Amino acid sequence: MFETALPDLNGKSILVTGGTGSFGKAFIRRVLKDWKPKRLIVFSRDELKQWEMQQDLAPEKYPALR
Repeated sequence: MFETALPDLNGKSILVTGGTGSFGKAFIRRVLKDWKPKRLIVFSRDELKQWEMQQDLAPEKYPALR
């Protein structure tokens, strides 16, 4: 197995396109779990999935999430 160094996402502004898809959701949860980004912007065309994500990831708990 190859070992790669993970990037330091602390204090960064991150834009996730397709953020409410299966990969996007997993990536966002991983970033919120492991780092403290300055901003984590989720872009998606699916309004229902955006609303569902907002219900799961409360802005009070994750202020970086937009």
